[in-house]
Amino acid sequence: MNNYKYIKSRARNRAIDTRNELGINLSEPIDVDILKVLRKKEKISVIVTELKGSISGFFLRKEDICLIVINSSRSFGHQRFTAAHEYYHFKYDKGMNGKICTINKYNDDYENEMEANYFASYFLMPDESLKYHVDKRIKGNKLNIRDLIYLENYFMVSHALMLVRLKLINIISEKEIELMKNGIIYKASKLGYDTALYKNTKEKGTIKYSDYAELAEELLEKGSISYGKYEELLIDGNFEDILFEEKGNENEEEIGFETTDRV
Repeated sequence: MNNYKYIKSRARNRAIDTRNELGINLSEPIDVDILKVLRKKEKISVIVTELKGSISGFFLRKEDICLIVINSSRSFGHQRFTAAHEYYHFKYDKGMNGKICTINKYNDDYENEMEANYFASYFLMPDESLKYHVDKRIKGNKLNIRDLIYLENYFMVSHALMLVRLKLINIISEKEIELMKNGIIYKASKLGYDTALYKNTKEKGTIKYSDYAELAEELLEKGSISYGKYEELLIDGNFEDILFEEKGNENEEEIGFETTDRV
C-alpha cells in the first residue's frame, strides 16, 4: 500500500512538473489535439493507426528519434490517454528504447505501467482543476450524468477515465459508477454533445504527426547513420511508403519512363 501511495504521488508530481515545463497552466485542459502538442513542444513523432488485439499503443526510441504509435481502434478519449501514457515512457524511462502497452495487462512491469497511467490521468486532469470544475458545476449538489458528460468533454477524456478519477477524489461511489457507466454515447448525443470523443477514428485511416522521416534523412545526410540504418528507422516508424517511393523513382530513371500506377 505504501508503495502504491508513493507511485501515485510521484506520478502526480511529475505530471505537474511536466505541465509547468510545457507552459500549460494547471487550471486549463490540454489542447484538444495533444498529439500536436507533443510534436510541437517535444519533437515527438506520432502515428495514429489501426492496431490489432488489446494494444493501446507503443513507444519507440532510436538515436535522437522518438515515435509514439496509437491505436485508432480505441475511442478518441482513450487515444488521448494513451498519448499521455506513452509520453511518460519517453520523458521518464530514459533507458527504455521501446514499449508495447496493452489494456490492463502489466505483466512484470506492473508498477511502471501503473505510474504511467497515473501520470497520464493527472497530466490530462490535475486534481486542482478537476475539483474546481466539479464544484463549479454541481454547486454542492450530487453529481449527475449531465455533469459527468460536461466534465468529460471539458477535459476531453474517456468516460471510463472520468469515472475512475471522480471516484479517486470521492465524488462518486462504486454504486454510482455502475449506474452511469453504460449508454454514454446516446446520453451525450441527447444532450447535444459531439460524440466523437467516445468513438474510434479508424475511418480516418493512418494519421501522422511527424518530423520522423525528415529527422532520419537528416541523420543520413550528416553521416550519423548508414543507409541500412536509415531504412531500418523508416520501417520501424511505419514509413515504408517512402522507401518504396524512392526505389520506384530509381527504377523509373533506369527504364526511362514514368509509371502512373503503383502498388
